Amino acid sequence: MNSKTVASNKKARFDFFLEEKFIAGSDDITNLWSEYIDAHNERDMEKIMSMNSDSIFIQGPDGNRIFGKEQHEQALSAWFEAESPKWDIYWAMPYKSIPSGADWFIVGHRVETNVNGEKVVKNAMIDGEVKDGKIYRFFVYEALVPEPPAEEEE
Repeated sequence: MNSKTVASNKKARFDFFLEEKFIAGSDDITNLWSEYIDAHNERDMEKIMSMNSDSIFIQGPDGNRIFGKEQHEQALSAWFEAESPKWDIYWAMPYKSIPSGADWFIVGHRVETNVNGEKVVKNAMIDGEVKDGKIYRFFVYEALVPEPPAEEEE
């Protein structure tokens, strides 16, 4: 599948969605995601679950897939316990699919975890869809943040 993006007349399209065009979306979409991430940082599982669609789908950076609220709650609870993740959003952009009207977001995060007593920092890009005011699905892509170079002594 070719994933190149082509810009034309201030619209974007993706080769695997030829029938759709993408334009800037509403800030309400990124505000919803920001509230969702705040609930994660606060470990407010009730709020997180209330913001999920019943059939939420999540694809993690390693290809693992979560289907539905129950699986999401189990996986998230285990991750909270094991690594205590914290998210910091550093940019976000909502977009809308035309003609379907689907609302999407793409958001950059700095995610800090504690793995076996060691701080691990990753950049996570999350691309997701909102339906009926709920988080419907999202895809997570990650990269480790490299350590800064050591200063050389003179």
